[in-house]
Amino acid sequence: PFIPDILDKVASELKARHQAGFLYFDVVDFLSIRDKYGKAKSEEILEAIRSTLLGQKGRLFRDEDLVASGGAASDFFVVFLFAPPRRKEAFATSDLKLIATRVSQKLHNVMNDRAVELSINERLEMRSGYTVIDHDPELPISRLVYEARKEAALKSRLDEIMVTFVANVSHELRTPLTCIKGYTETLLEGAMEDPELTKRWLGTIYTEAQRLERLIKDLLDISMMEADQVDLSLSKCDLRALVQHTVSVLTPRAESQNIKIHLDLPESAPDWILDHDRISQVLLNLIDNAIKYSNTDTNVHVRLYFSAERATIEVQDEGSGIKEAELAKIFDRFYRVEESRATRFGGRGLGLAIAKHLVDAHGGELSVTSVFGEGSKFTMALPRQLDWDGDDE
Repeated sequence: PFIPDILDKVASELKARHQAGFLYFDVVDFLSIRDKYGKAKSEEILEAIRSTLLGQKGRLFRDEDLVASGGAASDFFVVFLFAPPRRKEAFATSDLKLIATRVSQKLHNVMNDRAVELSINERLEMRSGYTVIDHDPELPISRLVYEARKEAALKSRLDEIMVTFVANVSHELRTPLTCIKGYTETLLEGAMEDPELTKRWLGTIYTEAQRLERLIKDLLDISMMEADQVDLSLSKCDLRALVQHTVSVLTPRAESQNIKIHLDLPESAPDWILDHDRISQVLLNLIDNAIKYSNTDTNVHVRLYFSAERATIEVQDEGSGIKEAELAKIFDRFYRVEESRATRFGGRGLGLAIAKHLVDAHGGELSVTSVFGEGSKFTMALPRQLDWDGDDE
């Protein structure tokens, strides 16, 4: 059944029991799977998930529990649990998390086995979320279920982000710490007797310590932004000079890879009200990424132009590009592109998230267009601050 078909039953059970457990499951990037392999194969995957969930009745679920999908072509399923675990008077989130994890693992295996049978040549991923629905006579059951679905879906994405984040940060911390520890131990064991070697290794230790410092700074930045505590120091800025300087800083790095940066600037530019250091930080990140993801003997184009209402900076590369399915996630916190690129190019998955926050804080917009295999273009649009009174200068 679909969710609307069982709302009356859910309302009746919730009124009698005062509480229900709620589980949520969805397939990651299901729409791209459907577009790539067709409607028939994608529906076969959904049917395998549906059958597996119904098969858990009398096992992980009780017979009275309800399983439903979001709609005819929906990629998510929900389960309403009406009786708490044995010897417990109410649902605990830890119980729901355990059930959701066990079911998700089972669904993951089932849908990937079915995918192999259907010649779907990629690994499918399942997300799960959970929450508790409390009876509220003041709210319609449709609203209660909608809020539960929203909360559980958000939790599923946060759990996914945190797992990725912990893995990425653990790796980022472990690499420089291992290097620092190894060189320090060797120096203490007698290598300091060689002054030239000691100097070189101390330089490496210092570089790795700086890497740790940058990681910690990024984590602090993203934490402040999550709490909406971005303090901008606004002042009149010569954007033309800012762009020119940023390009000059990164030109040696580009030239070392035989990449040419083409700079397109207006002959003159009006002063623009912004935080010079923060916008410089954003632009450094965008141009650095363009160089990082470009092949040798290619070009990076940096353009600045103005309209009456906004200043626009474009950074365009001729690199590997970004898959369409990943474009919507590219500014997500801790998100990095496919694993092979993440391993090859490194990074913490924080730079673009921070850049997006900083541009948003200016009332601007940071967007991206890309053709996989041909390159990407990032566009930063900054509005004119008409109501600025100069207090922050």
